[in-house]
Amino acid sequence: MKFFNKFFLAVLILSSFKSISQDLEPRFLSSLPIKSNIAGVIYSYSTGNILMDNSLPIEDLNSDMHSGTIVYVRSFSLFNKLAKFDFNLSYSNAQFNALVEDSAQETTRTGIGDPNFRVSIILIGDEPLEASKFGQRKISKFKLGVALKTRIPIGQYDNSKLINLGSNRFGFHFKTAAAYRISPKLIIEGHVSSWFFTTNNSFYADNKLWQEPLLSTQLNTAYIFNPKTWASVAIGAVFFGQTHLNELKQENHQNNSRYSFTFSRRIGKKGSLKFIATNGLSTNIGTDFTSYLLGYQFLWLDKTKKL
Repeated sequence: MKFFNKFFLAVLILSSFKSISQDLEPRFLSSLPIKSNIAGVIYSYSTGNILMDNSLPIEDLNSDMHSGTIVYVRSFSLFNKLAKFDFNLSYSNAQFNALVEDSAQETTRTGIGDPNFRVSIILIGDEPLEASKFGQRKISKFKLGVALKTRIPIGQYDNSKLINLGSNRFGFHFKTAAAYRISPKLIIEGHVSSWFFTTNNSFYADNKLWQEPLLSTQLNTAYIFNPKTWASVAIGAVFFGQTHLNELKQENHQNNSRYSFTFSRRIGKKGSLKFIATNGLSTNIGTDFTSYLLGYQFLWLDKTKKL
């Protein structure tokens, strides 16, 4: 089907990095016909200060984490706008080395992380079209969209341990994004977003942990080489997010930035292979790690009912 050549390379699924405040996500505002489905698997390797909670008495944390992530995306019409629902869930094996109260410690964690559910809507720049009309649509130069993501605290968690794969608290992520197509091959996209958190009432040693909202920004530039191949570079920064331990401020406002590179290549008519690399640019307080991701995703449409 010829329309796959026209829109498939616009689809991008990124797993949520362990630093939830800095999901660098190029081409977030890419479009799909309604009733499209995407399933994918991602392998990632991360090394560095991955799960650092700024309220913990941990120094010089170094981690090596291997993760497998499953993802699913579904497009649909919502209030006569093009919308997408996506879900991801990771299973990780990680080894941590750190100084805890001046004592060298080493530990391993294996299990699932907190899954993420998200609904995103393109408010300006696209319509909710069936596949038969999608390929003939007029492509807008400007797009504006919003998204709401919820992080569900069902991942591996033990309040007798300082480091866990789950967070034991809900997270709510609000994003606003705008994209502009400079030319048929070049697209720039900017995001502004915030994370809000509930209180972890069962933090380490039965303490209470609460975190102020995190603010993040990012800028992405994508270049489309041909209908099968595109690449992008992205840079993002995160601010604020001070934690409170038993109502005591920890004086640990985050202030760090990251960059990433993405390369995507279509495999066959419905498959896509992606390589993603991300690294820290500058870190004052917060996570500082390097990640490499390799993912495969597959797209299919709902079957059309025959009369």
